[in-house]
Amino acid sequence: MELSKLSFGLTVTASFICGAVAMSLFQSDPQQPHTYQQQFVEEHIAQAPEQQATAIAPVINKQVAEVNSDSSAAVSKTELEQQVAELKLQVENQQAVIASYRSSAIPPQQIDSHLDELYTLLEEQSRDEAWAYQVETAMSDFLIMADLSVQPQLSVSTCKSSVCQFKLLQPEGSDDLPSHYWRNMTDKMMEQSWWKQFKFTSTTSSDDSLTIIASTE
Repeated sequence: MELSKLSFGLTVTASFICGAVAMSLFQSDPQQPHTYQQQFVEEHIAQAPEQQATAIAPVINKQVAEVNSDSSAAVSKTELEQQVAELKLQVENQQAVIASYRSSAIPPQQIDSHLDELYTLLEEQSRDEAWAYQVETAMSDFLIMADLSVQPQLSVSTCKSSVCQFKLLQPEGSDDLPSHYWRNMTDKMMEQSWWKQFKFTSTTSSDDSLTIIASTE
């Protein structure tokens, strides 16, 4: 399509130049010697390539610009189509993740009873010393190493064989904790590799405290 446009432009320009030469010949004084008309024609023939190049240059530039514009538009359209396809794939992946969470989530009516079971396990389970010490130490290290605006006080840190309970308090003498402090802290905590072993986590927070109970079962 772009080549056809360019060819058409060249043809129109060439026709225009030939017409101009012919009109000049017909408009010459018929009483002038033939040698003058022949010289006139020879001069125009000699000048034709240069004049043609000068006349065609703007046309070529215009046609090339149109071709480049069409090519850019085609590339942009292709890039947009690719981006749309990638976004659709991301949406599908997110929907699959949400569906997976929904299928594995505990129904709201069962959460309270499940929490009661976990607290019962926390009281009745025997302590797996190696595992419990590892998780308790990991929690202490996290609170020290995490980039927190205020380091909370770890008042309760108890693990058995599959269940852990932690209680964090606002340090004495410190100002009020920033907004969403506990939420931001738990988000960082859940990104830790040692925390990902827990399959169920429940948190209860107030302005100055956070209680966590978690289970690997």
